[in-house]
Amino acid sequence: MTAVTAGRPGRRCPEPQKTAVLLRTAVRSSRGVGRLLLISLWLPPALLVVFGLCMMLSISFSLTDGPGRYALLRDQAMAVGLGLVLLLVTSRIRHQLWRKLSLLAFFVVFLSLLAVHIPGVGLTKNGARSWVGLGDLTYQPSEFAKLAVILLGAHLLTSPRVAKARFSSYIWPFGVLGLGVCGLVLLEGDLGTAVIIAGLVLGLLWLGGMRLTHWLLVAGAGLAGFIVAVVTSEERMSRVFGFLHPFADPYGSTFQLVQSLVALGRGGLLGVGPGQSVQKFQYLPQAHTDMIYAIIGEEFGLVGTALIVLLFAVFAVGCWQLARRCREPMGRLIVAGCGMLVVSQAIINIGGVIGALPLTGVPLPFVSYGSNSLLVMMTAVGLVMAVARTTPQGAVSSRLPRYENVTSLDRWRRHSGPRGARASSR
Repeated sequence: MTAVTAGRPGRRCPEPQKTAVLLRTAVRSSRGVGRLLLISLWLPPALLVVFGLCMMLSISFSLTDGPGRYALLRDQAMAVGLGLVLLLVTSRIRHQLWRKLSLLAFFVVFLSLLAVHIPGVGLTKNGARSWVGLGDLTYQPSEFAKLAVILLGAHLLTSPRVAKARFSSYIWPFGVLGLGVCGLVLLEGDLGTAVIIAGLVLGLLWLGGMRLTHWLLVAGAGLAGFIVAVVTSEERMSRVFGFLHPFADPYGSTFQLVQSLVALGRGGLLGVGPGQSVQKFQYLPQAHTDMIYAIIGEEFGLVGTALIVLLFAVFAVGCWQLARRCREPMGRLIVAGCGMLVVSQAIINIGGVIGALPLTGVPLPFVSYGSNSLLVMMTAVGLVMAVARTTPQGAVSSRLPRYENVTSLDRWRRHSGPRGARASSR
């Protein structure tokens, strides 16, 4: 006897065996996508960290002989070990707990930013007073302020008070607190970190559902503040002019950029070989921190630098896909904020090294020497992994809703809440 479907006579039901095979195939496919997504979130940072350790070993040969010759590698390895502990601990904590801890974390970081300006407490390095001395240890609050801003924004921008999409609900308290952090970091003389934090604030406001006109108003005010900060500082103006005319003063204000370009040009396509860099022998200032990308280009050539860019791109796509699939608003903003932090800092660093952007002194994530930056980046990866592990995910629709005109688009934006919060009705 032939079975038929209800309401549609004449159509046979699929055989039970065939249905089971289709279901198993669908489950395996979804699991495969999940595994691939997780790999794209942890493998690129892991490879970048290992590559950074190799570069610290290479640069160590340029130091003087003695017991302190491998200090860079030792310190970086210790930071990696501590960072792994933070990553594992953070990845095992449900990200919803950070809603309760975000205000406390932000308060501690904000007090630390104020403590930087206290005589006898704050320390000055490389022209920026952005360090707090804790005995033999040093702590850089501006680095941890990046994570504090992300957690605070993910908490406040998913609270019920922003559901009405009023301008005041976005500006207070998150916008004002974010602006206050940017101002304190700018007072330290660290314009690069202030720009990154400002970008995080703008990105979170946009993803949190702020209207386009309001967002453009805030972005315009931020751009005006950036211009004022540049024109009122002789050192920052010299960096801008050096970016526009890199060979105008090759032995003065543009010396670092010129030496960076020399290292990249010397590397060519395949590089001069691991450990064979010449520029690391005190020719290129800050070769192990801000300018590590130039040494990579010299030793591994265009292939090595392209591989670094590819790893950051894979991580960015992984964060983007996870944010799209995440059904929980706070988890979505955490993933998006951490992805923006890593990718924007990488773009600013690489852009400065190759002469596409002014030099800002921002380290290359996971690769550059520096325990504070490395700990922050590995903690950010831990937060992303926590969201991937504990947040329910849904399938991503490849078809986007279409709108007849700008008015309907704006109406949909006003009533839909945060971007990506609703699935397409199609």
